Amino acid sequence: MTQNRHILLVYSKGDDQQTESGINGWVTTFYKYFSLLLSQITKDEPEIKLIEANKCTTSHLENALAVLVVITPSLIDQIRFSNMLGGWAQLLKESSNLEADGISRIFKILKTPFDADGHLPELADIISYEMYYVDVETGEAKEFRRYFGMEAERGYWMKMVDIAYDITHLLTVSTKSNKKTEKKIANRDKTVYLASTGIDLLIQRDIIKRELRRHGYDVLPSYTLPKSEEDLINSVKEDLTKCRLSIHLIGEDYGYKLSGSEKSVVDIQNSIAQEYTETMVAYNQKSSDPKLFSRLIWLSPDLKNVSERQRLFIEDIKGGAAKLEEAEVLQIQLQELKSIIKEELLTGGRLAFKQREISGYVEENVAIDKKIIYLITDKEDEVYCKGLKDYLSKSGYKVLSPAFEGDLADIRYIHNENLKRCDGSIIFYGNTTNDWIHTKLSDLLKAPGLGRYKPLQAKAIYLTGKKNIDIDYFVKNKTLVLGNNGDFVPEHLDPFIAKLKD
Repeated sequence: MTQNRHILLVYSKGDDQQTESGINGWVTTFYKYFSLLLSQITKDEPEIKLIEANKCTTSHLENALAVLVVITPSLIDQIRFSNMLGGWAQLLKESSNLEADGISRIFKILKTPFDADGHLPELADIISYEMYYVDVETGEAKEFRRYFGMEAERGYWMKMVDIAYDITHLLTVSTKSNKKTEKKIANRDKTVYLASTGIDLLIQRDIIKRELRRHGYDVLPSYTLPKSEEDLINSVKEDLTKCRLSIHLIGEDYGYKLSGSEKSVVDIQNSIAQEYTETMVAYNQKSSDPKLFSRLIWLSPDLKNVSERQRLFIEDIKGGAAKLEEAEVLQIQLQELKSIIKEELLTGGRLAFKQREISGYVEENVAIDKKIIYLITDKEDEVYCKGLKDYLSKSGYKVLSPAFEGDLADIRYIHNENLKRCDGSIIFYGNTTNDWIHTKLSDLLKAPGLGRYKPLQAKAIYLTGKKNIDIDYFVKNKTLVLGNNGDFVPEHLDPFIAKLKD
């Protein structure tokens, strides 16, 4: 089947009413902005035809490269068009022409929440583009009326950019060949499972999905999730076998529940991914051809109003991840998460470390009967904290130090492992800066999110030389301030040692 290069935008007249002040209707505004955006991305001016549903014919659908449908109750009421669209989609499926290089030719646009799949079951597997936002305070979904500002930038425009890039890809594919599109064979190493989230993290999930796709990764699921728990479980299991990595974003919202299920979709996906990870670990232990698979579970650093149900769910996630080196729980900023995802996919991340020696890191094969202290220093201060380090070692403590040489991924790995293993930590404040100190203290605070499951018994900063610091800041973060702005004196450590012993 050949297609023209134009795009069809179908809508119901009732969804494009002007406001009382004469401002364009929703569809006209979308059409204007989308046309401009698509021309900028493609460096071309692909034709976008705007047509009302009651005037649309099968010929219009067949002659378009892509069809964008603004699906609302008003459009569904156009019975002739609804039946025509469903029948055409079914024919495309049967002839393997619904997708081109993994991208659907039909785009479901939702300007408000609506169960489109219940009315157009032939389109149920196609992902919807939700062009509305959810008020995080009330949980109410709202239609965009203002198209500029933070909410619009993170929701409306980001979704529009996604649509534009997908259509650009369709244009590229159609230019290369007009032959029947062969089903794309997925590359497991370039495929990621990105689980559903609660409503509070929809934007963050979109950001991660967008970045993965821009870097050439396929993101699953690439369809609307099944409505029954049994079908969902089967689809998650099947998708995970195609993936190198699964990512789970956990916030304050537990997520929506399927009909007849006590568990949310977020919970079900996590449980299946946990089971699959355990299966892969067992397989790789016996196989001569192991397949890397790992999980990253991100806990939002902004968790505040967490229900008891969600708290128990988070504890269950942490407990499951603690059993496996292939699963990592992170409670860090989103930007840091993106870097870790990139590292995990490009280098093998934590799993790669198991297959090679890491300079500066020795894994303990036996239990240590000493308390472990992580002495965090800047490279410039390594020599100046020698007296402090020697004293702690002679006092019967095992002292860990950061790495300063080697690959950046190795240095990060050693730092995180030290944060997870230590019983107490001292940040040495010598020739460094306040910002550096605050960053390292932040690392200690987020250590539970890196997979630390025993409490940190004591933490402190040790000052040498005259320093201007905000004492209240450290008191607030339950951090001892030691050193008295002078040279090292063993007695300065007494409060820290006392807490460590307690």
